[in-house]
Amino acid sequence: MYKLAILLLVGIAAAQYNCPENDGFYRDTQQCDKYYDCYRGVATEKMCADGLVFDTSKAPKVEFCDYPFMVDCPEGSILQPPNPSGIECPRQYGLFEHEDPSNCVDYYQCVEGEVNTLRCGSGLVFDEFTGTCQWEHTNIRSGCIARPVVLPDGFSCPNATQVHTNGQELDHPRYPKQDDCRSFYVCQDGKYPTLSGCSEGQVYNDQTLVCDAPENVPGCENYYGDSLSRTSGGGNF
Repeated sequence: MYKLAILLLVGIAAAQYNCPENDGFYRDTQQCDKYYDCYRGVATEKMCADGLVFDTSKAPKVEFCDYPFMVDCPEGSILQPPNPSGIECPRQYGLFEHEDPSNCVDYYQCVEGEVNTLRCGSGLVFDEFTGTCQWEHTNIRSGCIARPVVLPDGFSCPNATQVHTNGQELDHPRYPKQDDCRSFYVCQDGKYPTLSGCSEGQVYNDQTLVCDAPENVPGCENYYGDSLSRTSGGGNF
């Protein structure tokens, strides 16, 4: 009986909608994720997937639902009740902030209730209202706490100042990769690590903070073996 009542209500709502003269797809005047397929003056009520709204910019010829931040939805409009899938996905589709308000870097992409965790790039924070990462200095988010970025091998940038042999403080400190003489980490702005490496024939010298000949770096003298000729002098930096 309950299901029948729901079907009747849907039928009445569609019957009450007056289709325009031209066939096509038209959004409901009160609900942004509800629309009607009008054919020869008869309206069939339809609903976007939970979290999406009907895109009138492509209507009436194109039937298309998109993220709310991509569509102009009138103020005061309503949406269907949410169908959450865990704390990460308050709706089945969408881009959502991390549940920890101090974590402004990570965010969730939900598709059919399945979550994919994403992260903004260096100096950016996620803005749910635009669905994009924005510059942190615009203060579009408040209460953010910087979190160390950890590479898959477990390295994160030390919270320390590094000074070059010429006495200049480095904006982007460099640290050796312990298990590979040729590789080293560059910490962009002292916070965001990337793995880099010296050109072939050289190794990283953690004393001079530049690439160098293997014989000048204790413990790395035989890194290439005797078959490869070595290049002396300065490196990549």
